[in-house]
Order: sequence, then C-alpha cells, then structure tokens
Amino acid sequence: MNYTAFIPLIAALLLALITFWVARRSSFSIQRSAAGRLESYAETDRPGMTDRIGDLIVTRLGLSLESWKHELRWAQIGGHYITKGGQPKTVGSVLGQSVLYGALGLAFILLLHAFGLIYWLMVALLVYYPYLTLRGRAGAVRESVKRGLPEAAALVAAEMSAGNSLTLGVERASSLPGPIGQILREAVDRARSDGALLFSQAGAIGVIVRQFTDLHFPPLETFAARMDAVAAHGTEGPKRMNELASDLAMEYQVTVARAAETLDNKLLMPMTIFFFVPFLAAIFIPLMANIFSIF
Repeated sequence: MNYTAFIPLIAALLLALITFWVARRSSFSIQRSAAGRLESYAETDRPGMTDRIGDLIVTRLGLSLESWKHELRWAQIGGHYITKGGQPKTVGSVLGQSVLYGALGLAFILLLHAFGLIYWLMVALLVYYPYLTLRGRAGAVRESVKRGLPEAAALVAAEMSAGNSLTLGVERASSLPGPIGQILREAVDRARSDGALLFSQAGAIGVIVRQFTDLHFPPLETFAARMDAVAAHGTEGPKRMNELASDLAMEYQVTVARAAETLDNKLLMPMTIFFFVPFLAAIFIPLMANIFSIF
C-alpha cells in the first residue's frame, strides 16, 4: 500500500490541531468587561469535554474504578489533576482521555484501512496511556512522601525537644513543602474541622492514624502508628520521637545505598536503547542499503 498519498492529509490534520491548540490558548479580545471577567472566573471549575465524557460513562455503567480513585488521590496530593479553580478532578477526567485517545486511534485505522496487529496494539497503548500517566504521577508522589518522612519526623522531634507538644510539632511540620506537608496539613485541618484529636486517646482512633491508613501506603501507616505510640508515652515522648526520627533517617540512608548499588543495572537498558541501538543502525543501515542496491 502506498502511504505517500496520505502524507498531505496527515500534515493538514496536524496543522489543524496545532492551529486549534494555539487559538484556544490565545486571547484576541482587547479589553474584557467586568461581566466577562466574572464569567471567566465562573468557568474555571467547569468540567471539560473529557471530564464530561468520562463522568457520563462512569455514571451510566456504574463503574467503581477504586484503583483509579486511589491513584488519583495520590496524584492530587502532589498537585496534579486539579482544575484552575483549585478543585480536584474526578476519575472521569482520566477515563475521558482514554476514550478520546482510543477514538482518535480507531479513526486513524479506519481512515487508512490499516487493520494490522501493530495498529491495534497502538490503539490499546493510547487507551492505556492516561492511566499509565496517572500511575506514574501517583508513584512519584509516594516516593516524595517516603523521602520526606525523615525530615518531618526530625522537625517534630526538634519541636518536642524544645518543650512543645507533639500536636504542635505536627502543626509545624505541616508547613513543610511538598506532598508530606500537604498530607499533614489535611490531617490538621480535618482534626480542627471535626473537633477531633490528632492522636488516639481513650479508645478513640486519632485523625493521623485514620487518614494515613486511608491512603494505603505502608511507610505512611507505620509512621502514623509509631507517632501514635509516641503520644501515649507522656514524658518520654521527646525521647521516643528522637528515636523515631533517627530510625527513619537510617532506613532512608539504607534505601539510598541499595538504590545506588543497583543503579548500574537500571541504566543498562536505557543506555542500550538510546546509544547502542542507534550506533548499530548508523553502521548497518547504509551498509545493507549498499548491498541491496547491487541486486
């Protein structure tokens, strides 16, 4: 099949998409009225096309997508999947992107009559790509939280060593930048709004343990349980908190050392793909072309 006839069509489609993207991000108005500015502000939280498509599918089919919601929750802790107005998006946004990408891939197959297996695999990859991106961002946030636990524990320990309470230490640690600070801020705000205690007392489970358990991340659950134990030790709390901070710092150092030992193995595949394969291609493709030109 001669694909050269489709090159102008594909180029025109790409040019149209680029023009549409530029037009949407450009403002051609010289001056906007107060009503126009108010309308623009009201539209910041209005769901987009992919959000509406995904939410409609979730509602009509009754999909739960619990794993998607869990990954989305972690990604939003890191500041992803948030509207311009500051509202969190739903899983319908990710599902809508999958449907849209899949529809574009299917249209490509039908337009070019390319029904080979490789093209269907490309469509499947397009459908899976939004969820793959979601998992990647959520995983990066979890790693950031894991790296931030020793710093948060050290700050709380320093506050307790200065004579402050564990609750005040957590409130100070909630000002830390990054996902770990965001998680602690959410716990502190929830405790204030519900009038509940941060740590367990008299059989009542504290907000820290409940909220950290809901995130289903073992290092964070262990951190919450050990801080709950620190709160129950009374006058020995500062000593226990310093021990916790030292243990977390040592565990992090061990993790970094192990990651450094396996770094060479992890870099082997990227180096092979991005350096060795192009090197072989640059040598053998011209050589094979000259050989076949003889015949």
